[in-house]
Amino acid sequence: MTLRPSLPALAFLLAAAGPAHAQNDKPALFTAQQALAGAEVYAQSCASCHGAALESGTAPALKGAAFAERARAQGMTAQSLYDVVAFTMPQVDPAGLKPEQYTAVVAFLLQQNGYPAGAAPFASHAPGMKETRITP
Repeated sequence: MTLRPSLPALAFLLAAAGPAHAQNDKPALFTAQQALAGAEVYAQSCASCHGAALESGTAPALKGAAFAERARAQGMTAQSLYDVVAFTMPQVDPAGLKPEQYTAVVAFLLQQNGYPAGAAPFASHAPGMKETRITP
């Protein structure tokens, strides 16, 4: 006698297993639209120093192993990442962008470091941002 799992049973098992990647341990801190807007701002205002791929410029990497190590060493949170970006960048004109451009860039950086998009937009000083550690 051969046992064949039913289609509903297989669907339940797949749903319970979740996605094949490990993004589910990272919170959704931004919207997809924010990250898309952030990619445009990044290309115009950040890529010349940090590189188009976020890790190949003259300024520190913003993704990859070097960024992950710096985030761990500094205990970087979502709020501290925003603060550095908003108050010190671009280096030639610190705090020269609009607030929504800075939140969009941070959304893009989070997306590029494996964070999933969600329903709520990234907002500086929102509850939990100081406690949410960046773990690329």
